[in-house]
Amino acid sequence: MKKIAGLGLALAVALAVSGCTSTGAGSGEDVLVVEGYGAEYQQLFDEHIGTPFTEQTGIQVQYSASGAASEHYAAIRAAHGDPGFDVAVMTNLELFQGSKDGLLDPVSEQQVPNLAKVSKKIRDTTYGAGVIHDVQQVALMYKRSLFPTPPTSWNVMWDPKYRSGALVFNPTNIMGFYQVLSAAELDGGSITDAAPGFARIADLATSALATPQASAEAVPYMEKGTATVFPYQDGRAAIYAETTDYDFTVPQEGTYAVLGALGIPVGAAHKAAAHRFMDYWLSPEVQQRWATAYNVGPAVTGLQFPAEFAAKHVTTAEQIDKLKIADPEIVARDRTEWSRKWAEAVR
Repeated sequence: MKKIAGLGLALAVALAVSGCTSTGAGSGEDVLVVEGYGAEYQQLFDEHIGTPFTEQTGIQVQYSASGAASEHYAAIRAAHGDPGFDVAVMTNLELFQGSKDGLLDPVSEQQVPNLAKVSKKIRDTTYGAGVIHDVQQVALMYKRSLFPTPPTSWNVMWDPKYRSGALVFNPTNIMGFYQVLSAAELDGGSITDAAPGFARIADLATSALATPQASAEAVPYMEKGTATVFPYQDGRAAIYAETTDYDFTVPQEGTYAVLGALGIPVGAAHKAAAHRFMDYWLSPEVQQRWATAYNVGPAVTGLQFPAEFAAKHVTTAEQIDKLKIADPEIVARDRTEWSRKWAEAVR
């Protein structure tokens, strides 16, 4: 009977581990369970973050890919702060919500010393509930063969020559929220007065190519070459700029930041390991490595990048100062209503 019980326990452990992409297994503070994104993100994480972290610290990383940042936080909320993982990859919007709900553990420089290297503007967007580990921006993606020189304004999406190939993102995806907001600002609107944006989106939707709900849904239109112009995060934009007839730029009106974040659920079992992991990711060497691998800006300033990279991504304190950061309280409050209004505008 003891032998059978032992076999049963071994099988249970094997099944639990097999549900994750892992750099190993461990116990106590020698293991860290990370919930993140899939596809190319997961591959880059394992190569540039997970495996080197284990080699340096001995802490084994169990990585699970399970959807968008909002889904990671939804799991934390549904589990009342104890979802079974130690660190979630998310955005500053989820850090705000987690701080407000009391479901993400407070994080300070005492626990994560490298927080001191992060610019104050970026550090303030953590709301004391995590860290920002990379900085992206909403760029304007455009088809190279249609533009002898890069377009200079968000207005190009409404140009009769290009609007039939424009993509209009649903605000359920944060790209859609920023698209409505940028459209509103073109006509004097704002995050608290989005009516001009919905009017513009309603007009554009009458001839737009498609209305994707996720960033990945834009990929087939780039691969087929049917899209003309649309908003896209610079990290993914850089990937497809290498493999398709598309490139990206930041319009003269400026743009909004998309801040990659790490949060620790209040019920996490391995908080000491989670703090070491955050501090590791914020170290200058790792920041540089991750930025160049994922085509994003670092959260830490003062690093040096090739001129070609720096021209496309946020790498300096001056660039960070120019970035617009949407009020997360308003985003959280209005996003569902914006999605409803968007559905009415594009039907």
